[in-house]
Amino acid sequence: MMDRANPRKDEPRRGMLGYGDFDTVMNVTAKAVAKGPYLMGEQFTAADVIIGSTLRWGTMFKLLPERPEFAAYIGRLAQRPALQRAEAKDKELAAA
Repeated sequence: MMDRANPRKDEPRRGMLGYGDFDTVMNVTAKAVAKGPYLMGEQFTAADVIIGSTLRWGTMFKLLPERPEFAAYIGRLAQRPALQRAEAKDKELAAA
């Protein structure tokens, strides 16, 4: 995502990056979240917190492509009570 937000002057060779390339990462991530409901199947884990928050943030700022797999996964995460409480707390703090 950061490479999309702050493009490099010259595209690095694929082997120089720890993740390969952006499109491959998006395809692998979309495939992983589509298996759902969560990354580890029925069990919500810390991986969902990390990947889910990254996908939410990236789509919010248009740094990630709009993909139905991402939208569905983010929607499932939005139903989690802890996320709903956190969002309510954010709104409360923003209003203060």
